[in-house]
Amino acid sequence: MAMPGSDYEAVVRLSFDQAFNGTELDLEMSALEWAPEGGMRRVPHRVKTRIPRGVTNGEKLRVPGKGGKGSNGAPDGDLYLDIEISEHPLYRISGQDIFVDLPLAPWESALGTTVQLPTPAGKVSLKVPAGTRAGQQLRLTGRGFTRGSGTPGNLYAIVRLEMPTVLDDRQRELYRQLAEASNFNPRANLDEEATR
Repeated sequence: MAMPGSDYEAVVRLSFDQAFNGTELDLEMSALEWAPEGGMRRVPHRVKTRIPRGVTNGEKLRVPGKGGKGSNGAPDGDLYLDIEISEHPLYRISGQDIFVDLPLAPWESALGTTVQLPTPAGKVSLKVPAGTRAGQQLRLTGRGFTRGSGTPGNLYAIVRLEMPTVLDDRQRELYRQLAEASNFNPRANLDEEATR
């Protein structure tokens, strides 16, 4: 009697770079299959497969014909791979988009600057406009995950302001001069609330 092969399922944990660029994997599994004399037996199951670039966290990939062996001419089963992507020290993934923190000094945020920003495809020059705020997202179009010929995701640099923790006398004096010259009130909304 012809019996189609069983479908198998396996969790595959990829590094960020493997998911972004694609990779080849040799999977060693233990699988159940029909024994010639009937009944089930556990056998080693080795599969070599290509993971396409741009796979995302939680995605399920189907690898046709790489499951259990069919008997008496019946087709082999399929293998389903549940994709998990390891955390990266710089990048966070949401769908096809990538997020990275961009630390800026207060004067870089106020005056604008150009920074060298690492991306998974290499460094790029990113222009930071004057008056950029903390938490603002600067978008690099098409620098996210790309699947086949589909539309690529974006990379977002999220601005984080970093204050210097050590100041010499001259720097402290410059901050004093700025404080005296500035009419900027970062707590204006709190003052309005307090007067109600």
